[in-house]
Amino acid sequence: MKVHLTPRYIAAFLFLTMLCGTSHEFVHHFTAAAICGCFGYKTFNSFEICQGCENAHPMHYWATLAGPLFTYALMWVGLSQLRKQENKNNQLGFALIFANFPINRIAFALMGWNDEQWVARLIYPSQSGFWITNLLIWACTLPPLYWAYKSLVNDKWRLFTFLGFLILPFVFVIVFAGFFLEEWLLLKLNFLSTTVWGIPYLIMLCELICLLGYFKFKRYLYQEN
Repeated sequence: MKVHLTPRYIAAFLFLTMLCGTSHEFVHHFTAAAICGCFGYKTFNSFEICQGCENAHPMHYWATLAGPLFTYALMWVGLSQLRKQENKNNQLGFALIFANFPINRIAFALMGWNDEQWVARLIYPSQSGFWITNLLIWACTLPPLYWAYKSLVNDKWRLFTFLGFLILPFVFVIVFAGFFLEEWLLLKLNFLSTTVWGIPYLIMLCELICLLGYFKFKRYLYQEN
């Protein structure tokens, strides 16, 4: 397989990347609402459960686990598509693996910062819990990454293509969604910060734009090899 990086392919991939990232947070947010019986508050890369839920519902941490479980599921859907014979499914599966930021799950867990390690500290606060969590994350992320790399057998720039898809989408989301949309527009300028069900209007607008953009360009993810 060889990925042809046309402007339309890149647009489709970036819209997919944004949708995967926002969907991760939506899963957190709505799972928390289902557990707590009330809506908390979410931004582009974080969520808060509603007041009093932590004490009233000891299993509230499932809202934190729900996001990564959803993300891993999407990676494995990508793996299943990547292993099919049809070229278009290969390309979509490849994109779906990297649009869910496997490097984020791996690297931040090693630093003890992400959802999985937060839950691990809550229910099993020990050094062994830290490493067990990392092993589980590697078991979820490394098989899709292995097959993504293996699929690039016809690409003479295989390593650079693989590393580019591994690193650059996450950099894009940190800069665009993290610093520009969240830190500057939402939190500093309070632009469209009024909420419905705990979700700022700015996030709803971005979600709508990304959905429209993805459906407009998604056919360019189905390339012939």
